[in-house]
Amino acid sequence: MKTFRLIFSCFLAFCMVMISHAVLSADAPESSLLKCRGIDPVFRQLSVSLVKDGFDSSEICAIFSDPLVRFNPKVMPRKVTHNEGALHYDIFLEKSRIERARRYLEKNRELFSSVEKEYGIPKEVKVAILLVETDLGRYLGSDLALNNLASMAVASDFRRIKAYLPDSYKGLGKRERARIKRKLLAKSRWAYSELKSLIIYSSLNGLDIHKIKGSIFGAIGLCQFMPSNALKFGVDFNKDGKVDLFDPADALASMANYLQFYGWRPDIPKKGQIRVIKHYNHSTPYAKTVLKVAKKVRQI
Repeated sequence: MKTFRLIFSCFLAFCMVMISHAVLSADAPESSLLKCRGIDPVFRQLSVSLVKDGFDSSEICAIFSDPLVRFNPKVMPRKVTHNEGALHYDIFLEKSRIERARRYLEKNRELFSSVEKEYGIPKEVKVAILLVETDLGRYLGSDLALNNLASMAVASDFRRIKAYLPDSYKGLGKRERARIKRKLLAKSRWAYSELKSLIIYSSLNGLDIHKIKGSIFGAIGLCQFMPSNALKFGVDFNKDGKVDLFDPADALASMANYLQFYGWRPDIPKKGQIRVIKHYNHSTPYAKTVLKVAKKVRQI
């Protein structure tokens, strides 16, 4: 009987140790960030989640304690109310813009031709996408991609963004409110995944994450890739040891790699061209505008 009690006591002690270890392990990410000063409380739980997902706590501390990192409550409201199909793309068909695209192509003709030879994407299509996406690099975003993605990642609570929604969203019925809440949760999870990709992308390529500007929804570079696509399709075309989507060579090759992957082939019919470009941006008006710009650039 004494032997049984001794064995049972040892077993119980072992279980307590294992439970304690499990609890401590669960709290480890939060504990590892306790000494990190300067993280905005709104990003504290996000930082813990990133460490739990395998990111180094010192790296996360360095990223989120930087004074450039700030929460923007207006990003998620724009995301949930955004309608790509309602945008006016006709401005890209203006003569002045077409002429600017042509000059850009002529200035970088050797690069465009090299990428076309490698991937088979017409140079006029590539310059058209650059024009529509960033006005040939003139507009790369006014805030850090980090801020926009992190702001969306922590904005799954309807109450946090309610005040920043358009007036038409403030008198929502129960069903519509539930729909918006589901959309918020889905977009928050999506942004968190893209945030992780951004951290990995910047680290792999030796880029300062606090200098990477992005669109309001976190797209980066001349070609406006989401970070996950930067990891999947990014090409170091100039062979400098990093994929820098703000460098024309890498941006153009990455864009071409993306379009080739989704089915662009020589002599692909117009319907097929639209289908492929819609992988780049799901808007049909966008795809048709790209092809119209490409045609005008070719004709001048």
